Amino acid sequence: MALVNADNLTLNPREAETVSGVIFSRVYNDSDLQEFHDIETGIDVSTQIAFAGRLGLLGKKAVGCTPNEAGGFELTEKYWTPVLEDFRLSHCQADMPALLKLFKKSKRINPDFFDAVGTEEFGVIISAVESAMLENMHRKIWFNDTTAETVDNNGVFTNGTDLDYFNSFDGLFKQIFAEVPTTAANYVSIDKNAGVDYASQALAEDAALDIFEKMVTAADERLVSADDAYILATRSLADNYRATLRKKNLGSGFLEVVEEGRPRLFFDGIEVKVRYDWDRYIKTYQDNGTIHNLPHRAVFTTKSNIPIGTLSDEDLSKLDVFYDKTLKTNIMDAANTIDAKHLESYMTVAAY
Repeated sequence: MALVNADNLTLNPREAETVSGVIFSRVYNDSDLQEFHDIETGIDVSTQIAFAGRLGLLGKKAVGCTPNEAGGFELTEKYWTPVLEDFRLSHCQADMPALLKLFKKSKRINPDFFDAVGTEEFGVIISAVESAMLENMHRKIWFNDTTAETVDNNGVFTNGTDLDYFNSFDGLFKQIFAEVPTTAANYVSIDKNAGVDYASQALAEDAALDIFEKMVTAADERLVSADDAYILATRSLADNYRATLRKKNLGSGFLEVVEEGRPRLFFDGIEVKVRYDWDRYIKTYQDNGTIHNLPHRAVFTTKSNIPIGTLSDEDLSKLDVFYDKTLKTNIMDAANTIDAKHLESYMTVAAY
């Protein structure tokens, strides 16, 4: 199958002749991974993550010559379990319509018509691949599940989903749901997620305000005081909260501001980062035809508590592009090791 399908382009009128004439469909999240996560490099094999618990009370009134014994602290562990992922995309110039000026023969330094590597025209393809790589990283980091199943098999993934794109490692939602269960003190229930159809899953007026307030109240003091603490929330919650802000004056710290042309949302001084991509992935990949699986979600945590592990952060966006003379094919290969970890449950409040 051709990598670039131009069947829907009309080649009789004057079509696009330059790369700048191509308008790409926007990705659902093109944010740098470091906006949301710390990135740990050098992780290519199973690697221990050690945790030291805190000491309790220290110091009692001295009696005699023997100091009072104090308690100790506990060491626990988790493990990075990175997986190697890869893909290949192949492009043959002969697949392009001869009249398509965007991939014209002229001005080629290399006389081989089939070799497109290094040409401006081939940049159209590379740009699309690079954007897709980043978008897919965001999806995997949150929605991957090594035991993923479709709805017909008692899972939550939409029937027909190719689960091999989701089951390479456990994403953060899988880990958070296990470590902040519905019985935990740092869990906040979103009742509308239990609706029996799409309509009954819609949030009530001012629902997000109540949910965010409960999340902050339930948070450990160490989370609330952390400099890098934020709330990640679905668009559904963010839009509901914005609607409240338009109607009510909640005071300092409850606002939306625009900085450098980009809106920033705050709840009680804590930034609420809107994950528009979460809504899209839930609607696309976790839909059973009647309801969406947990369409409203929020995570109050820190960047350092949900890190990504990889051998090299450059690998997450690196493409190996080359031309195969024998196959007359331009090839793009990518490979990286990746894992995501939810580290300490007390540094998280989950609403779902």
